[in-house]
Amino acid sequence: MSYPESDVAIVGSGPNALALAAHLRALRVDFRVFGPPMKFWRDMPRGINLKSFAHATNVYVPAKGATFVEWCRARNLEDVEPCSMESFAAYGTWVKDHFIPNLEDVVVSQVSIGVGRGFELSLANGQRLRSRRVVFATGLSNQEFVPEILRGLPKELVSHTFHHSDYAPFRGRSVAVVGAGASAIEAGALVHEAGGQAQILVRDSEVVFHDRLAAKRSLFTRLRYPMSVLGPGMKSRLMEELPLAVRLIPEPQRIRLVRGHLGPAAPWWISERVKGHVPISLQTTVIGAEPRGDGVRLTLRDAAGERTIDVDHVIAGTGYVSDIDRLPYLDSDLRRRIQRIESAPTAPALSVNFESSVRGAYFVGPSAVFSFGPLFRFVAGAKYAAPALARHLAGPVRTASKTVRQWTQRASSALEPPP
Repeated sequence: MSYPESDVAIVGSGPNALALAAHLRALRVDFRVFGPPMKFWRDMPRGINLKSFAHATNVYVPAKGATFVEWCRARNLEDVEPCSMESFAAYGTWVKDHFIPNLEDVVVSQVSIGVGRGFELSLANGQRLRSRRVVFATGLSNQEFVPEILRGLPKELVSHTFHHSDYAPFRGRSVAVVGAGASAIEAGALVHEAGGQAQILVRDSEVVFHDRLAAKRSLFTRLRYPMSVLGPGMKSRLMEELPLAVRLIPEPQRIRLVRGHLGPAAPWWISERVKGHVPISLQTTVIGAEPRGDGVRLTLRDAAGERTIDVDHVIAGTGYVSDIDRLPYLDSDLRRRIQRIESAPTAPALSVNFESSVRGAYFVGPSAVFSFGPLFRFVAGAKYAAPALARHLAGPVRTASKTVRQWTQRASSALEPPP
């Protein structure tokens, strides 16, 4: 049976996927891109803002006038921080409408190695197609991490922050939130604001709240802590300016850098919504969890010893992992053939062109973090990844600067004025 064919298939429709699609379109590469556009961002709870600066959170398209900052300023919205998740989702959708009108709002249900060459893709609507190459750009979907101690609880008693768009169901209920990062602290605030009784359990000795960045910084501060898309700091600035440098670091040191750089922290704007409203238990580790009646009994260990608490529900605000074994659309044979990083065995080992050990299969976004470093955990990593991978996929013939300039001029002139 013959199926429709394309040169490149992009699985995903968030900022990384949209940026790559826009660059491929500029280079006139035959591609198809699949997924509900900006779904992760559209599903965020109301009242939650970006953790990053507006200038560091773009859909990187090869055209002038299309940054998030410019989009916000044209609509009289906050253009530094905090910027709302709703505004970034709307911006991403605007970029999709202007630069990637051929995006197909359908989920890819399976990708397998094709007969002969390339790949076969099955879509949720029953359609199938072939593609010579495929790029996986699905972000944090299916990558949520729940501590092992909580995994044995029934699903109705434990959840991850990834799965919550609305905290209204927790009204009148007691909730233990596990974690010290932004998602955990925000979840505690949102449970409280929804009328629930939240408490946050933190293993560390403190919860870090970032300070609001000063509007003006001294020359000394700017030299010692230069600004970057990851925030102030020389190490972060070097990763932004030299995006491939981390990949040259020997693997053990690179893995330590990825795991240790920019640890758990909450943004400044959530502080006043938590302090004085939601109790935070520091140096507290969950060592036991079992159903008890309609709720959960947690056994905790803290500086004073062991104790138990009974709650109606547990929310894990414990971040995400890079685990290709949890990507449901990867065929088992394809998954088996993808070589892993020895020190991070769930992450794909990628070439300098983001290609896995399976020829023609590429990974961008958080799946690339253990090969390329902390920068690629964030949307800002697409600033390098999208044009670099697009040039590689286009090949030397189609990457002439003239073609890019012509398309950029057309795209820029096509931008509609804001409503």
